[in-house]
Amino acid sequence: MGYEAAMNRPNVNRKRSVVVSKKRTSVSLEDSFWASLQAIVRMENTTIEHYIEKIERKRETPNLSSNLRIAVLEYFQQIAARSLTAGTADQPAASSNAKLHDNHNQLTEKVAAYWGRAGSQNQQLVD
Repeated sequence: MGYEAAMNRPNVNRKRSVVVSKKRTSVSLEDSFWASLQAIVRMENTTIEHYIEKIERKRETPNLSSNLRIAVLEYFQQIAARSLTAGTADQPAASSNAKLHDNHNQLTEKVAAYWGRAGSQNQQLVD
């Protein structure tokens, strides 16, 4: 299959170059994961490179791409779990949307705080 045909396929695994910890590296992810990663960094008000650095510091396997897929999945699982436990299904739509927005803001703050703590702990280990 040629390059142009591959570019038109949905969810093809694409390799992209990123700078992680001041080193250029390649990461291969499917389109859905790249889109999800971009959504996360917008919600977290950070950059893809910074987010990937945080994932890399906590890496549990030698494969960065696998760790990114797991991180994206876990991020959205946390959002889903929080929205389910918030009990939004029993409330009217407007109230439900407001509560979901509040829950999402709280989750965003918790995730940012978590990454801040993880980053500072890892920095102390490096120093």
